[in-house]
Amino acid sequence: MPMGKIKFTVCFAAMIIVSLQSLAQNRNGREGLNREELIAKRNTFLTEKMALSAEETAVFIPLDNELLRKKFEAGRECHRYERELNNKKEKTDEEYKNLLKCRQEVKEKREKLDREYLEKFKKILSAEKLLKYQNADKEFFDNYIRDQK
Repeated sequence: MPMGKIKFTVCFAAMIIVSLQSLAQNRNGREGLNREELIAKRNTFLTEKMALSAEETAVFIPLDNELLRKKFEAGRECHRYERELNNKKEKTDEEYKNLLKCRQEVKEKREKLDREYLEKFKKILSAEKLLKYQNADKEFFDNYIRDQK
């Protein structure tokens, strides 16, 4: 392996570790999704699919992880409400309406975050790489969902 690739790999691994530390959260002992591992795999996948340089990776990946964390947080309360509703035996029409409203609000918040971060991403990546990002992000999660079945 050429020395340049070794340096890139070491720098990339260090950057992922640092970014994951900021995202680490306790899953309350629940089994299943290991969020940190998923994010690390996604970061590697995006970096490869987008053909990011070491410099681009160092700037883009932490910013993208920040977006991912904010989108997760935007849906946290709605997901909690939905779990509570699913655990109830008897549900009212009003509760269903509240859930629909909650889901729509989350969707709007996430779309706003996407627009906000796209402007940030435009300052550091070319339009070509941003299109590769959008395609790679969709591909990664499509593959993840397919593999979970």
